[in-house]
Amino acid sequence: MAFLSSFDIPVSGMTAEQFRLDIIGQNIANADDYATEAEDVYKRQMVVFSEDKSFKRILWTKMGQHVAKRFNYVQLKGVECTQVVEDPTPVSPVYSPDNPYADENGYVYHTNVDIAVEEMDAMEASNMYNANVEVFNLMKSMASAALRIGQG
Repeated sequence: MAFLSSFDIPVSGMTAEQFRLDIIGQNIANADDYATEAEDVYKRQMVVFSEDKSFKRILWTKMGQHVAKRFNYVQLKGVECTQVVEDPTPVSPVYSPDNPYADENGYVYHTNVDIAVEEMDAMEASNMYNANVEVFNLMKSMASAALRIGQG
C-alpha cells in the first residue's frame, strides 16, 4: 500500500522536532556555563534539517525521468536532521575578578546561549511538532474514510 508511505512525512517531522527540542534543552542546561578560555566554554548548538530522500527520488534526480519512470511512484520520506552545528556567535568576556575561573586579567567567558532565544525556538519546535501531529491525524482519518468507501 503506497499511500501508507505518506505517513512517513509527518512522523519524520515529529521525530526531527523532538530531536530539536532535546538540543534546545541541552542549550538551556548549559546557559550558565563559563570558562577561563573562550574555546573551553559551551557553545550553543543548532539543528540543521534537510529533506530525507529515498533511493527512488535520488534516482529520479540523477538518472533522469526515462530511467526512473520504471518505478510506480517517487517516494519521499520527509525530514531528517543532517547535523548539529555550533552557533557562530562569539562568546562574551565578562569582568569578574572574584570568579575562580577568571584569567589573569579578571575575565571569564560566558556561553553564547540566550535563554529568550531558546524559549522562542522551543515554542516554534513545539508548534511544528503539533502541526505534524495534526497532519498525521488528518491523513489517518482520510485513510480510514477511504477504507469505508465500499461499506454500505
